[in-house]
Amino acid sequence: MDFTDFDQHRGRATNRITSAKIVIAGGFGVGKTTLVGAISEITPLTTEALMTSAGVTVDNVASVPGKTTTTVAMDFGRITFGADLVLYLFGTPDSPGSGSCGRS
Repeated sequence: MDFTDFDQHRGRATNRITSAKIVIAGGFGVGKTTLVGAISEITPLTTEALMTSAGVTVDNVASVPGKTTTTVAMDFGRITFGADLVLYLFGTPDSPGSGSCGRS
């Protein structure tokens, strides 16, 4: 695949970097942060915070024994597939409607 583009204003070929983004979403404790950390080529930016008693009615901690932290914003990672192709990874907090977050 050739990502070279012709710059009409300067009359020369230029190499453009193409990027893509993937959002990794899912329920509480399914491994979204783990996935970003496992496949990212950089140390991922994570937003883990200690879980408190405030989340007891929201998150089903019984399904993930020993879990003490949860993502409070977004996790971020990156994979470079070549000089001209980069994939950005975004891990979301627990997804509404996935069985735990957003329950009444």
